[in-house]
Amino acid sequence: MLTEKNKQRIRHWYNTLQEQNPTFVKRAAQSSLIAQIAKTIAGDINRKQRVLLAEAGTGTGKSLAYLLASIPLAKALNKKVVVSTATVALQQQLIESDLPTVHRAAHGEFEFASAKGRQRYCCAHKLVAATSTDLGLSPKQLDLTKRMAIALQQGKWDGDRDSWPGQVPWQIWQHVVVDTLSCSVQSARHRSCPFHKARKGLKKADVIVANHSLLLADLHAGSGHILPAAEDCIYILDEAHQFPEIAREASAKQLMLNHALKELENLKLFDKELANILNPNAVAGSSLKLKEACAELNRCFNKLKDVANANKESFDNSQHWRFALGKTPTAIINLASNYHKEANKLSNSLQHYAGVIQENVANNQMKSAQAEALLSRLSAMQSLAESWLEVLFNYASENNQKNYAFWFTRKEKEIQLCSSPIEIGGLLQQLLWQDAFSVIAVSATLSALGNFSYYLNQVGLSKLPKEQLVRLPSPFNYQQVTLSVPNNIAEPDHPEFANNVAQQIMAAQQNQGGVLVLCNSYRLVDKVAEQLEGKKLDNLWIQGQLTNQQILAKHRQSRQQNQTSTILATIGFSEGIDLPGDLLTDLIVARLPFAVPTEPVMASHSELLESRNQNPFMLLTLPSASRKLVQSCGRLMRKESDSGRIVLLDSRLTSRRYGKQLLAALPPFKRSDH
Repeated sequence: MLTEKNKQRIRHWYNTLQEQNPTFVKRAAQSSLIAQIAKTIAGDINRKQRVLLAEAGTGTGKSLAYLLASIPLAKALNKKVVVSTATVALQQQLIESDLPTVHRAAHGEFEFASAKGRQRYCCAHKLVAATSTDLGLSPKQLDLTKRMAIALQQGKWDGDRDSWPGQVPWQIWQHVVVDTLSCSVQSARHRSCPFHKARKGLKKADVIVANHSLLLADLHAGSGHILPAAEDCIYILDEAHQFPEIAREASAKQLMLNHALKELENLKLFDKELANILNPNAVAGSSLKLKEACAELNRCFNKLKDVANANKESFDNSQHWRFALGKTPTAIINLASNYHKEANKLSNSLQHYAGVIQENVANNQMKSAQAEALLSRLSAMQSLAESWLEVLFNYASENNQKNYAFWFTRKEKEIQLCSSPIEIGGLLQQLLWQDAFSVIAVSATLSALGNFSYYLNQVGLSKLPKEQLVRLPSPFNYQQVTLSVPNNIAEPDHPEFANNVAQQIMAAQQNQGGVLVLCNSYRLVDKVAEQLEGKKLDNLWIQGQLTNQQILAKHRQSRQQNQTSTILATIGFSEGIDLPGDLLTDLIVARLPFAVPTEPVMASHSELLESRNQNPFMLLTLPSASRKLVQSCGRLMRKESDSGRIVLLDSRLTSRRYGKQLLAALPPFKRSDH
């Protein structure tokens, strides 16, 4: 129950925050969100399931709201707050801005830390070794490696890749990144490595900022391996609209057959190398099992390639061969059933090798540096073996086949065998909802077509009571933005459509502001770019011709010089891109953001719904497009003072019945007949 003492504590922090930050403005929606979150965590709404889904528009102040509501209650209930985000940008904002702000308001009554996966940290010993070992680095890369090593030794850098001032190329990072075997906390010389220091800091923290991928990895491992145990956690899922897709991707598996065959050859060479280093009697059994497993897996992978090559006509234009309703060809099921145990045998052999090496170090029969170099390579190979096991096991298993998408993909010279769960609500019920003390999911776009049904079905909470669903309006005045749907635009599939989009871009440039054009595919981007060739447009930045970072940098530079600037990009620019004020004055959405119907998981999901006599367009395609359209339009208004024009060029908004539903779900922009 939410006690008066806890209410007073939350109010005190909130009032102090306002006093310490004169520009901070209390908002009714933010206060309401704080109250709803606090009541949920305290169990006042539902003591058995302390879950809240909260959609709060841009500008509400979601981050401060959930921090102010959850931290005092976590302290009172002896729980930990785990804030999980989808992007590094929000993770950094929380650690560098929002949490310090609340920390000051709370007079330092709590500790906070950031949690990241191993792959974000360097190993101190690997970094030192990289400065003196010939790794094929360029002089410039070697200089950067030396500067990183010095900064780490002097305490000027914490070993986190994200906190290094500048980009760390993969050519360097692959040689210095932490792995599970060589950089072990069991080794005394590694206990002060960046990764282990960071992990130690998590135990002292009251608030931990993580990302969705790390949270899901911890939940899959049984919770409590990286983050605190689920029953001790108040989870805050920020950017929660991305959580279901990230959860599905976390369970998706792929086996790159040509790459796997090359790695099997590398494994056999490594086995020979280890035979010359280690005591033959200690590894004879593992060496024999490794050779047998490699030979069997070689046979398996080549046979899988043969199946793909014998069925080239089954691949679609996107180079996918999908197996409808989980009905995988018998030949593939048999191969997976017969050989997945070999991948397990290989993994066990590598694990035994690691144990022998660690024993040799403990007995002073091998130097630590040599052992760590070998363990690092073993760790990479073991990860590969385990990933092969997971894919083959999925294909061999006969359970829940209907709820899985199975397919082959061709990419250049590679053939991939892939699997992915379709509906992950049941999995999330097991991993998260039933064990967590409390979960608060927040986003500016949780609903679709004006309700939560789509999201609730995605995450397995279809029976969540209405009292635990909250929609709060944005404080922004959306009448400052004009929305128009021109009636003279060709149908999206018409040959003239790309030319019509180009004409709209040229018209928008007459406003002499910042223009963003969102297309539903790279193909449309290229078509529109062709139409604009020779038009002598100033400052046109096209996705694919430059990196996203370069595009944004050039666009900002042009606008700072008060020049017209246009970004022509895919729908990917509808999220995580912040262009406030004059950086974006004209937004053009070329086509409705419908998902590609041939994408394997999407196609399999549609089939699954049809098999239940349900309508995949109404239950899946349309809600997804609605949410993406809201996100796209949301690019234009990032601050209260923002204003401008949105032009939607898809004629289906007026010619199809569902068009009215899509328009009704948008914020209340000022409509213009155009």
